[in-house]
Amino acid sequence: MSSTPIESLIEIGKKVKDELALRTYPLGIKFCKGAECEKEFERVKARRPLKNFNARMPVCQLINISRTYGWVTAMSLEDAFCIAGARVIGLIDEIPEYLIEDIIRFHAKDREAGMAILKSVEAKSMPPGSVSGILISPLTRISFEPDVIVVYGTPTQIAKIAKAFTWHGILPETEFSGAAACANITKAYLTGKPQINIPCSGEVLLGRTEEDEISIAFSAKLAEHVISGLEGTRFIMPYPPPKYALYEPRVPSVYRMSYKDYEEWKKRKVSETRET
Repeated sequence: MSSTPIESLIEIGKKVKDELALRTYPLGIKFCKGAECEKEFERVKARRPLKNFNARMPVCQLINISRTYGWVTAMSLEDAFCIAGARVIGLIDEIPEYLIEDIIRFHAKDREAGMAILKSVEAKSMPPGSVSGILISPLTRISFEPDVIVVYGTPTQIAKIAKAFTWHGILPETEFSGAAACANITKAYLTGKPQINIPCSGEVLLGRTEEDEISIAFSAKLAEHVISGLEGTRFIMPYPPPKYALYEPRVPSVYRMSYKDYEEWKKRKVSETRET
């Protein structure tokens, strides 16, 4: 859990959203265990996929709903559409053999390549059956202590947050498996290292992450580094990036549009006038 007070996390969420002009809300995510889950879901009045939307959803879709609409949401196994994602966040004990075969079939050219993908995802996943549910809330109105913070934005916006961590000597990691991108959230929790996520096929097709978006996930314990890092890197990497254009444009020589072309034309006119 975070060592940062909830009130401070709320302020951090507001500052990050405002300073980077994010389209959607930064999120706090909590991995719930045992009997505490349902009590927490009720206490924070979280929206549930099956109960409130009459639909099961992959975790990436629920994350996108929370960050877009500003809703507090929650998920347990009965709410999950994507069983691979359910395994990643620790809701089930093992991946069914049929799912392994289909991941290999649809995501890789052969079994060897497919097993490499599965091995990568498994290494980033929560221990099997270790989680009973997850809570997701916009950081700007969070009422529980999150384990992980997730921020979506354009590559430049996310690079700015990553730069805030490097200001403190914390170097974010990036690993693209092509499937189960939600595993980057659990990896951030398990390793304590910020993870930059490029959306996988499922996150784009099912979760509906926009094509100009990436995200960064980091332990809530690192939240306070973000604001000081944003301030510390403001000179070397301001946002929005300046568009100085301190150079003279170049166009093909056959397109006579420049001042130089105009001056040459005037010289010719003067010369022609003198000749006549």
